[in-house]
Amino acid sequence: MKNDLRQEGEYELFKTTRGHQILSLDNKDYYALVKGQTGDIIVKSDDNHDKEKTLSSGKFYYVDFNDDPKFQDTPHLFLEDGEKFNEMILPEGFPKDKDYQKKLVRTDETISKEKISEHVE
Repeated sequence: MKNDLRQEGEYELFKTTRGHQILSLDNKDYYALVKGQTGDIIVKSDDNHDKEKTLSSGKFYYVDFNDDPKFQDTPHLFLEDGEKFNEMILPEGFPKDKDYQKKLVRTDETISKEKISEHVE
């Protein structure tokens, strides 16, 4: 089992004054989390947003799993929420400047800090 920890750091998920959810990774990468007609998407954005309130913040891990029996072999984003981590699946990875939106799968799974340590760190 070889998992590829691609990125880790601090995140903030906040709601804008226009009602949008923005995910900030290390205060340098910004993404809008959007409910689309055919499912959720993550859209590359910038830092030009008026924040209404912070929804959550903490540590994040972006991991590409390979032959791990506990996780699907696709990139996952884990966002710390208290004593657990929320899981999001990014089947095509993060959006880039030229390919600015990608599919996002929000799961109802919460992962313990211990399980994150076993499979990620």
